[in-house]
Amino acid sequence: MAGKGNKQITEIANQLGLSPGTVSVVLNGRGDKVRISKATQKRVKDAAREMGYQPNIYARRLRNSGIEETSQVIAVFWNSGYADDIMGSFFRGLQHISDSKGYCVEFYVHMFEYGQLCDCEHIMTPTRFSGIIICGISDADAEFLNNHSFDIPIVCVFRNEKKYHSVYVDDYDIGINVARLFAQRGHKSVGFIGSNQNGPNSGLRKSGFINKCRDLGLHMDQIWMREEADRDFSSGFHAMKEILSLKNRPTAVFINVPEQAMGAVTACKSEQIIFREEMELFSVGHSKSFEYFSPSISMVCTPVFEVAESALDLLMVVIRSEGNAPIARNLKAKYVFGDTCGDFNDRL
Repeated sequence: MAGKGNKQITEIANQLGLSPGTVSVVLNGRGDKVRISKATQKRVKDAAREMGYQPNIYARRLRNSGIEETSQVIAVFWNSGYADDIMGSFFRGLQHISDSKGYCVEFYVHMFEYGQLCDCEHIMTPTRFSGIIICGISDADAEFLNNHSFDIPIVCVFRNEKKYHSVYVDDYDIGINVARLFAQRGHKSVGFIGSNQNGPNSGLRKSGFINKCRDLGLHMDQIWMREEADRDFSSGFHAMKEILSLKNRPTAVFINVPEQAMGAVTACKSEQIIFREEMELFSVGHSKSFEYFSPSISMVCTPVFEVAESALDLLMVVIRSEGNAPIARNLKAKYVFGDTCGDFNDRL
C-alpha cells in the first residue's frame, strides 16, 4: 500500500505532466545531478509547497517496522577540524534544551572537512532531515551556502550568515574589547600571537583588535605580531619566547588561538615573568583547564553550551512556523579573569 508521500508524488506528477520518478528526484534534492532543468525543478517545488507535501523521512528505516514515528530528525553537520572539547559541550547543550523543553528529536551527526561542505549537498534535503545545524563553516563553505537554496530549515552556528538563520558571538567585537581591556589597564605597547591558518572567526578577532588598538593609540610593533604555522602548545611557546627575547617588548599580549595559550604562559614562566606587573596575557579560550592551570589564564570564550541550546530552540521554532525570513541570535561572549591578566575597569 502506497504511503502518503508516494501518493502526493503521483498527484504532483499528474498535475504537472511529469513522471513520478522526475518529481521524486527533484524532491530528494538531486535535480541538478540528473540535469533536470531549473524551470522544471521550480515547478515541482512550487506544486509540492502548494499541496503541502510532507516527505516521510523515516520511510527507509521504518518500512518494515510498523512503528509510527513523530520525532524531528535534526542533522548536525560538524567541521571535523573544530575543537574536540567544544563538540562535547555543544552536544550537552543540545540534549539539555531538548530535555527541558520536551522536544521529540533524533540527532544525526555528519562530519565534513573544512571548506568541503559542498560534498554534503546531496543529503541536505527535507526527505532526509527535518532541519540542519551547521557548525564551523569556512569562507568557502559560506560561499557554497549562499550560492544555493535549500528546501529545509538551516541554522548556522559560530558565524552570522545573512541568508540563513544564525546563532553566533561577535568575534570582531571580542577583538575590540581585548584592545579596550589593555588600554584600561594602562598598557601602551601590545603584542599579538596567532596562526597564519586563520579561519574567519579568528580573522575577525584579529581585525577588531588591531583596529581598536590604533584608535586607542596603543603601539604595536610589527615584530610583536607573531603568527605561527601551527596552532598548538609549542607554537605558542616559541612565539612568546621570541617576543620575550626582544630588548623592547610589549607589556600585554593577546593570544588569538586557544591551543597556543598554555605554551605562551609556560614561556613566560621559564623567564620568571611576573604576571600583571611585567606582562599581561589574555587569550581566546574554550578549555576549563585554563582556570586550573598555574597560573590561571584570563580568557574570553564562546558560550558553546548556550549556543547549542539557542540553535536547537531556533530551529524548532522555524520548523513549526511558516516564516522564512532569516533570524540571527547574537549571544554575549564570556570573559573569565585569572592570574595572567586583570579585569576591566568598567562592565561590558
